[in-house]
Amino acid sequence: MNRFSDEQKAAVEKAGLGALLTLKQIKIQRELRKQIADCFDLETGEFIFCGIRIKITMKEVEHILGLPSQGEEIKEPPKIHVPSLFDKYKCKEGSNITHKTLKDYLMSKETYGDDFIRNFVLYTIGFYLCPTLQPHVKSKYLGLIDNIENIKNLNWTSLMTGLPEPFAAPKRPTITQTTQVEGC
Repeated sequence: MNRFSDEQKAAVEKAGLGALLTLKQIKIQRELRKQIADCFDLETGEFIFCGIRIKITMKEVEHILGLPSQGEEIKEPPKIHVPSLFDKYKCKEGSNITHKTLKDYLMSKETYGDDFIRNFVLYTIGFYLCPTLQPHVKSKYLGLIDNIENIKNLNWTSLMTGLPEPFAAPKRPTITQTTQVEGC
């Protein structure tokens, strides 16, 4: 994102997601990620650290990521089938919208129009808001980017404060109970 032109940065700002441009890259070791995931209680949607239950609220997500916490809440992605957008953003060799395809687009294009914003939002969903164990963004989120003018009116923190998908995914049998972070 540091390589974005001024026009691209302005387009992201106009879409209401400009705070994401100021995030610093951090690396979290695999073991720490596992320990954090193991502290997540699937039943309550809370993290448990040292016996203390922590529920991440929309205001906290707004404070951490700078995402808008006002506007239309996203309880779940709209059930809108948008095959034209899927065909446009999917990986050429496959049938998924991959993180790599989105990142390559964002890094190689100088455009800053609707396609740029849609790619940016899909990348944001797949990388920050609703990451999965798979290297792609689920197509169910295409309904959120269909109306480009509505992107700025959405409460993006509400998408993140539901049950995080990496923990909700049924393919992850290793996270079945709550454990404590070592050292607490």
